[in-house]
Amino acid sequence: MAYVERGDAVTWSELERDAEARALALRNAGVSAGDRVALLLPAGLESIRTFWAIQLLGAASVAFNPMVPDETAVRRIQLVRPHLLVVPSDASPPLLRTAMDAGLTCFAAGQVASGGPLPRPDVSPDDLAFLQPTSGTSGEPRAVMIRHRNAIASVTASAEAMNVDSGDVLVSWVPPWHDLGLVRFVIGTAYSGVRCHVVTPAIATIPEWLSTISATRATITGAPDFAYRLAARLVDPASVDLRSLRYATNGGEPVRRHTIEAFERTFGLHDVVVPGYGLAEATLGVTSVRPGEGLRSDARGNLSSGRPFPGIELRLDEKDAHGEILVRGDVLFAGYFDADEATRLVLRDDWLHTGDTGHIDADGYLYVLGRTRAMLKRGGSVLAPRELEEAAQRVEGVKLAAAVGVASDGTEEIVLVVESDVQPEEASGLGTSVAQAVRGTVGFIPERVLIVRPRAIPRTANGKIRHGALRDAIIAGTLMDQVIG
Repeated sequence: MAYVERGDAVTWSELERDAEARALALRNAGVSAGDRVALLLPAGLESIRTFWAIQLLGAASVAFNPMVPDETAVRRIQLVRPHLLVVPSDASPPLLRTAMDAGLTCFAAGQVASGGPLPRPDVSPDDLAFLQPTSGTSGEPRAVMIRHRNAIASVTASAEAMNVDSGDVLVSWVPPWHDLGLVRFVIGTAYSGVRCHVVTPAIATIPEWLSTISATRATITGAPDFAYRLAARLVDPASVDLRSLRYATNGGEPVRRHTIEAFERTFGLHDVVVPGYGLAEATLGVTSVRPGEGLRSDARGNLSSGRPFPGIELRLDEKDAHGEILVRGDVLFAGYFDADEATRLVLRDDWLHTGDTGHIDADGYLYVLGRTRAMLKRGGSVLAPRELEEAAQRVEGVKLAAAVGVASDGTEEIVLVVESDVQPEEASGLGTSVAQAVRGTVGFIPERVLIVRPRAIPRTANGKIRHGALRDAIIAGTLMDQVIG
């Protein structure tokens, strides 16, 4: 068995035959080695089958989030100028019209053709395997170009460091348009010859994610921090048994100790959720805590993201005790598509300048403080927004918190924005509780605490806080419309 999606499943031999038949249909539509093929498909077996069909042709896939408005999706797809856009067989007429008006050629997923065997393309390790949409280190929408050798280096390093073997069972809740979903759970599944159960990614399916782990006795899973945080709130621990897990990767956004402790306490686990650090420009993972190692924090309470994977080097572009995180290794991308200048800014002398600030301890463990441009300044020292945010999120009634620095009269004013669904008359009390919680953690009270409605804090498509956009909204005054009380 290869991949399973609820009642649907495919073995490796079935997948090979099916991918070849789909590849023949794509070839009949004009796709050849080196072409780019965009996917606008829901997460699941249809997307996985199509991905492998594209690989058999030596073409490069680019998966996009189909949950965004049609106009937004088409605008993003246009940036990579694909030969074809693969859409669901039941794609809506408005989507097809929008794509056609933008000059895109649509191809219905699931089409097959005969006439094989399909000739295998002459693929070089330096040819493109896929493009990964990302906000990039600059925050601008980009497409990261990943070569075959980058992908192989990434899955090889991860499998070695985490001791993945054919006896493992994976459960994926992360979509294939996210690098964790594609590299770890689609490509990594094939690399290690394991079985992967695919769960539709959505807040509403978090209980299904955990119940699938329980029912299949899964050993490996992964998700961003917020998914573990919500799982501990939404899922009855008596309804699942997660003790089969060897490890559960936590990455893709700042990892909070409180999240891990709450999840493991709720479901009776110990040293299973492992923090990691990665980025699309490094294909996927850069560092990870190894299974069973336990959590490690620095003197400020910042949680370590672990040691580098094999074949990856880290160093800091140091300023004081911290600096920008630099990465080197065969996992580094080929560059941003159609963005040579942006590529030159981040790839210099074989090192990737990540735009993230952190430090490395004497044992080689990395501590990621956050985006360099999001760091907070107080009394001559630098603070990670996470230090304030995590303290705030321990307060009952807080759904999400984000801390930013705003220039004010020549100094920096720290503003803490808190999402909540409290009533207006309760907002002041919640703000006071949050301020006291922050003072107990970092020793001071933020200049301002704003209680806002849920979803008021800007996020990326992957759920990461957009600190720069939040700062701009505070300066422009547009956030005030969302303030409660």
